[in-house]
Amino acid sequence: MLVLAAACAVLAGGVLSACSIVGDAEPADPDLSSRSVAASDFPGGPASPIPPQAVGNALADITGSPSPGQGSNTEISPSECAPPPVSADGAVAFLGPGTAERSTLTTVVAHVDTPLAEVVRRAEKCPELTTTTFGASSTVTTEVLPAPPARDGVETATIRRTILTGGGTVPTTTSSLSLIGERDGVRVYAEYRWPAAGPVDPEDSAALDELFTKAVSAAFG
Repeated sequence: MLVLAAACAVLAGGVLSACSIVGDAEPADPDLSSRSVAASDFPGGPASPIPPQAVGNALADITGSPSPGQGSNTEISPSECAPPPVSADGAVAFLGPGTAERSTLTTVVAHVDTPLAEVVRRAEKCPELTTTTFGASSTVTTEVLPAPPARDGVETATIRRTILTGGGTVPTTTSSLSLIGERDGVRVYAEYRWPAAGPVDPEDSAALDELFTKAVSAAFG
C-alpha cells in the first residue's frame, strides 16, 4: 500500500479529499451539478461549462481573490481588504455570451465557509484596493448596490467592481456586476462582465436578473 501521507500532500488545487490526522480520507464537498443552471438557461444563447480545473480561476475573477496558485505572488493593499476566497471543491460554473460586444455572463454554484454578510461587510469597508501580481498592478473599485429580492430564506447581495489595470497611456478597464444568493453554506453567483466603465445597459441588466432568478431556483428550489 502506498503511504497515505504522500497522497495527502498532493491536493491539486484543493479538489481532492482532505486527509484526517489518522490517515483516513474525508469526503470532499459534494458535487453541485444538480443545483446548477443548465447551459440552455442563459438568455444570450447556450453557455459552455467551465472545466473543473478552471473553476477556481472563474471564482477568483468573480470574488476578486487571487487565482489558485498565485496567492503567494499576489499582494492586496490594504491587506485586510482581501476578498474571502471560495473553494472550487464541488463547484460548478458556466460561461456564456452577454448581449454587448465582448461581454460575458457567468454562473457559479459553490460551497462556502464565510457568510455572505462578511463578504458584504468587507466590500463596504474597502471601496478601493490595489492588487499586484508578478509586478502588474490593478486598482479595484467596489460598490455594494441594493440586493436582489430575497426568497425562501436566501440571503442576497449585489456587488459591482471596476478594475483598472496598467498605467501609461492605455490602461484597461473591466467592470463586473455580481448578483449573489446564499443559503445553508451554498452560494450562487450570476455575473455580467464587460470591457468598459459606466452604467449597465438595461438589456444587459435584464439578462442578468433573468439568469440570477434561474440560478437561485436551481440551487435552492
